[in-house]
Amino acid sequence: MKSKRNFIVILLIFFWTLSIIPSVFGKTRNTYLVNFITDNEIEGEGFSNAITNNSRISLEATAYALNILDHFGRNPHEKESLQENLKGKIEDILDTDAVDLYDLSFLLGSLDSLDYSIEENLKNKIYKYLNETEQNSGGFALSNASKSASLSSTYYVIQIYSLIDKPIENKTIHIDWVLSTYNFDGGYGGDISLVSTIPSTFHAVSILNELGNLSTIPNINQTLSFLKSFYVDNNADTDNYGGYLPDNNAKHSLLSSTYYCAKAISLIRDNELNKIATIKWLLSRQNFQDGGFADITEGFEQSASSILASYYAFLTLKIFDPQLSRLSKEIWMVEFNYWILFIVLGSIGLIIAFAAYWWRKRRI
Repeated sequence: MKSKRNFIVILLIFFWTLSIIPSVFGKTRNTYLVNFITDNEIEGEGFSNAITNNSRISLEATAYALNILDHFGRNPHEKESLQENLKGKIEDILDTDAVDLYDLSFLLGSLDSLDYSIEENLKNKIYKYLNETEQNSGGFALSNASKSASLSSTYYVIQIYSLIDKPIENKTIHIDWVLSTYNFDGGYGGDISLVSTIPSTFHAVSILNELGNLSTIPNINQTLSFLKSFYVDNNADTDNYGGYLPDNNAKHSLLSSTYYCAKAISLIRDNELNKIATIKWLLSRQNFQDGGFADITEGFEQSASSILASYYAFLTLKIFDPQLSRLSKEIWMVEFNYWILFIVLGSIGLIIAFAAYWWRKRRI
């Protein structure tokens, strides 16, 4: 009877050891993502796009990282120093002859995520510069020295207007100019002379949505067909099924092209999206080596994660699940940790000791 009791105790300890391993190793997907983001932080200055030996500040990665952290209620280190640093960069940009509107958009987006509002005189200075990039025929140029509008520069200018809370004048002429970049395949080119691309079509749809005139799209069904033509619907293609290719000759779905297509489709007619397949594909792109998201670029090789790729995954998941509940799921991931090693080895040792004791008692 005593031997039987000892044997049961050993079994209970064994199963207890097995039960604690998942709870010790398991973390939620968003925990891994946030850890990846903070690992790329350069305190008080911003974020690099990916972890390397020569990591440098990226204004784009900084804006995206701060947006992700803000969603999860996290602040960067040295928040006040970072705010002043970013504001100083905006002042420096406006003091130069060639303002980079992309960088200006990222800097303002970063401050918006940090709940920092710049002074009204600085907003007015930005507003004046934006108005100088406006073209008489519609659209906005990349700088006030250029006379050539593009969809990308128009998209970012409109984003900046929103970030500084200033009105967009002459909306009708801008809508007409965007529509002039429409091509018969349903997509949009970067300007009136270029062929359709996914990013340009995304920019066009986003601009028209922002200006309140999606209904002016010449042929909505044709635009939907253009965007959906990049969707991988072959469920046997496990690496790409659910994602969107960046062009017709691409071999792999990308997180960026998937976001552009999914977002544009959702603005037009969200019931055209294949929600389940796309979510599954997005989650498969989380890199369990570092917790970020990464594209497949060469065969089955796992590429390094980046903040840019992670942000596109983050945004696309929010289209289907605004609260990102799927990132709250716990996932299995083995990490080396001395406490874990101590617990596991100690438990195994305890089992062996009990087993030896029990065996000796039986022999006696």
